[in-house]
This record gives sequence, C-alpha cells and structure tokens, in this order.
Amino acid sequence: MFLGEYFHSLDEKGRVVMPSGFRRDLEDGCVVTKGQDGQLVIFSAADFSQKAAEVMERPQDRMGRRISRTVFGGADLQALDKSGRVLVKPELREFADLETATEVAVVGVFDHVELWDKDRYLADRTAGDEVYQEED
Repeated sequence: MFLGEYFHSLDEKGRVVMPSGFRRDLEDGCVVTKGQDGQLVIFSAADFSQKAAEVMERPQDRMGRRISRTVFGGADLQALDKSGRVLVKPELREFADLETATEVAVVGVFDHVELWDKDRYLADRTAGDEVYQEED
C-alpha cells in the first residue's frame, strides 16, 4: 500500500528516488504509465496486471482502443536501481511536464504511486482539499 506525499528531485538522467516505504512493493519491478490528470502513475508489476484487466474490460470501441493505446503504448516496465530510483523515460516526462533537475511530487494513492510536476500537484491538492471539505 502506498501512502503519503513526498518531494524529491528528478535528476539530470530522469531518475527519481522512491520513498523507502514504497520500495518493498516496487522492488520486483514496476510499470510507469500516463495518468488521466496529466501525471504519471507507477504500479507494481503485479498490480499493473489488474489495471490492465480493467482497461481491457472496457468496450473496445474507438474510445476504448484509444485508451488502451495510451495506457499500454506509453507504459514502461522498470526496475528500481540500487539506490531505489526509477527511470522516467523522456516521452513520459514530456507528457507530465516533468523537467530534469527539478523537484517533483511523489504521491502514494493506495494501490499506485503518482508522479507530478510539483506546482501542478500543489494546485491539484488545494482544489481537492476544497472539494473534500465541502463533501457531506
């Protein structure tokens, strides 16, 4: 399970350190792919199989095929390096507006991790906090 928010640097090679509490669940491999809010999502390799099944359960009409191509075509199977870092390939960094040598948000969202441009994440978090406080 992934919980909490952290801010880490995306190094000049496009690697980001995963928080120590996340590494155990990612050490057997992980999949980095595009998220629906302009962020990147990271699943353990095992959990990605479940996400893949959900995507494939959608009707495979034109929209379903586009979603499948986005999720699977953009996906990248990775292994954490010895320092607990995951490499984010350039195409995925571009999608999420992640710049090397800058700080990114690493957010645990129960069954996956999200990588955000820090400023975009903080704005989204503020909007989410407002909605949450208005909920009954």
